[in-house]
Amino acid sequence: MRDWENLRYFLAVARNGTVTAAAKDLGVSHSTVLRRIEQFEQALDSRLFKKLQRGYALTTAGETLFTEAKGIEANIDKVLSSAEGHHDVAEGKLRISQPETGILNLYPLYATFLREHPEISLEVHSTMVPHNLNQQEVDVAFRISESPPDLLVGRCLGKFKSRAYASKSYLKNKTASASPSDYEWIIWGGRQNRSMEWLEQLTAKPRIIMYAEAMADVLNAINNNMGVGLLSSHEAEKYPELVAVLDGNVISEYTLWILTHRELRNSYRVTAFMRFMAKNLVLE
Repeated sequence: MRDWENLRYFLAVARNGTVTAAAKDLGVSHSTVLRRIEQFEQALDSRLFKKLQRGYALTTAGETLFTEAKGIEANIDKVLSSAEGHHDVAEGKLRISQPETGILNLYPLYATFLREHPEISLEVHSTMVPHNLNQQEVDVAFRISESPPDLLVGRCLGKFKSRAYASKSYLKNKTASASPSDYEWIIWGGRQNRSMEWLEQLTAKPRIIMYAEAMADVLNAINNNMGVGLLSSHEAEKYPELVAVLDGNVISEYTLWILTHRELRNSYRVTAFMRFMAKNLVLE
């Protein structure tokens, strides 16, 4: 069976000349584009591209397909947009899945978006457990991932970093030469996680005074001078009282995507929101 969705991937690579540029244009991962092109060539039993040192060039068969496909692409998009738009309205609820508050506080942007789009209301789910966009449990998801799943469309919003932070008041009782073993630590999650693994590499017996299930609790504990914890720099830098310790070294780095199901990509509410966030969310 031929998957006509593969035609979009073919056109993107043909126009951009590289898989990387095509992936960025489509809002998918590099590996997804490669796999789609391979599937398309197998379905057609024809080689469409020649791999060059700096990208991809069309074969004779690919050039013929490209010429024909360009002629029907606009009509296909027009028909699909018309069909989807017939059921879409500007007003209504937009369901959003986001990381926990404390990792990224998106509410200032939500407030601005709603002022610009008073006809839309938001239903926000803060969780580290991904909602299933393929089953349309939500309309839009902010997802931390290096490679988003197939069937989803969107764009990479950039990267944010985590560092170890403490309050200035807490640090007044510590010497300038304080080591990780001299701090009281606040850990997000349970006793076995990446934060603990990192901390145990720094000091054999870290003094853990608190395990917090939610990142917002870590932030509150640090703000109340209880100790040191790992925070997203995107959030920590909003609090002048907080200071990065351990020379401000980056502990980890995360890639943030905004995604939706491909069937929703022409929804007014979805596209308006995704464009707004891509334009206004500034990561480190």
